[in-house]
Amino acid sequence: MKLLMKLVMFLVVVLVVLVLARNVVIKAAMETGARVVAGMPLSIQKFDLDIVHTAVDIEGLVLKNPAGFHDTTLVNIPKILVAYKRAAIFTGKIHLKDIEFDMEQFTVVKNEKGELNLDRLKALQGTQKAPIQTTKQAPKAPAKPIPVQIDRMRLKIGKVVYTDYSSGQPVNKEFKINIDQTYENITDLYSVTRLIVLKAMMSSGISNLVNFDIKGLQGTVTDALNASAKLATENAAKSLDALKAAAENPSQAGGALKSTAGAVENTTKELAGGVKSAASSLKKLNPFSKSSS
Repeated sequence: MKLLMKLVMFLVVVLVVLVLARNVVIKAAMETGARVVAGMPLSIQKFDLDIVHTAVDIEGLVLKNPAGFHDTTLVNIPKILVAYKRAAIFTGKIHLKDIEFDMEQFTVVKNEKGELNLDRLKALQGTQKAPIQTTKQAPKAPAKPIPVQIDRMRLKIGKVVYTDYSSGQPVNKEFKINIDQTYENITDLYSVTRLIVLKAMMSSGISNLVNFDIKGLQGTVTDALNASAKLATENAAKSLDALKAAAENPSQAGGALKSTAGAVENTTKELAGGVKSAASSLKKLNPFSKSSS
């Protein structure tokens, strides 16, 4: 009996070590993979994979810019929360039910050569106007996006910082945008990057400073923007129907209004975020206008 108890205790200790080591290994793999694949140093303070509740908690994620941009930071994300579907893993697919980015800062950098850090992002290849080439070069095949299904993505961006080294001395400009918007049905990771860049550039107006092609980028994420606007519109319709029903039935108005209050508040936020973020594509407004959040 004592031998059995010792064996059980040993197995429990081994299991705990393996669980803790799993997070350490994944964290190290992500940091190394970002450097190898994208050429950008990535650091993470905490990575917690919860297999039981199919959730991932990432804290203190900092992605640096590639070489040639003064060791500056591209994005600083204090918190990322992910809810995934376990069954999809065994089919070789990535299916995320929810993902939330709480981004503190997004940074745009122009170096002494006039190069933009955003031009190094693979996700933006093919979205910008092709530069004039003095010599003939074989066209590069577009990078293949990583297949993924994201049911819902919440994006929060606190501020955008623009640093310009082209004049010799760094010139900094900061734009507080405080974006908090939700998108649905995203089918590749490149769309995530493009949405982040699009919202940061549109809301800050930096695209005018660096001659960034907003229209080209916007065309690649129209579906996600339209889905967000459609969701907000549907929520608004449901809320209004509930309020109308409450007005027609005064005896039940209290319960109906109470249950609808939260929906109305959420719908207002969705309309302010989703509809306005898609306004440029749905209503053909000025693509350089500031986005409300």
